[in-house]
Amino acid sequence: MSGKRVSENGKRVSEDDMSSAALSEATKWTKELMDAEWQGRGDKENLVRYRLAKNIGVRESYLYRLQYKKQEMTDVRGSVYRALMLARQLYGIVAASGEAAYEKEKALADARNSKMAGLAAAVAGPKIQRTMSK
Repeated sequence: MSGKRVSENGKRVSEDDMSSAALSEATKWTKELMDAEWQGRGDKENLVRYRLAKNIGVRESYLYRLQYKKQEMTDVRGSVYRALMLARQLYGIVAASGEAAYEKEKALADARNSKMAGLAAAVAGPKIQRTMSK
């Protein structure tokens, strides 16, 4: 069973599939973080990568590999994956997408005239209060 494991529900899961999914996520997150770190028109890509590497504690060469040499990689280091995941929270990328998902679900529930949406809105408070507390 090399390269295979049995999941909780008894199905065989390939570790290669899991590592390629982690690699895809890491490359996507690297792009998101590079976009978030970009400071304007005169900013060069290598300077953005350097600042990002310093801020999140990942080697610049590893970020370069995630950006341009993904096809040569088979897996991503766990420490790099975790650093990218935590950096997304630090840069506010995850919170922004979570807020957008919340607003979308709220709009769908309002369209169905859901009582649960009213309860959730009461708990969340007025929108003005939520934006001021951020």
